[in-house]
Amino acid sequence: MLIDIRVLPRSSRNEVLIRNGKLTIAVTSPPEAGKATAAAIEAIAKWLHIGSSRLALVSGKSSRNKRISIPDDLEVRFHQQLLELRDRLGK
Repeated sequence: MLIDIRVLPRSSRNEVLIRNGKLTIAVTSPPEAGKATAAAIEAIAKWLHIGSSRLALVSGKSSRNKRISIPDDLEVRFHQQLLELRDRLGK
């Protein structure tokens, strides 16, 4: 399963958000040498309660917009987490 995310580097804390209808990952890391990308993948893994090695960057290495591959066996968990996030944020 592929998901599209937007990364917000140099944020005050690491968190998963929905902004402008898009899954957004705020990270404290700067956008240099892949640090923000690695932190975003780690944040998604933590949000899904899995190891970060189960996720893969498909595209967007040097962009704020990225495509991440999630194993198909996690599709239900991803959608459940997304629904919970939307409910919590009132979106």
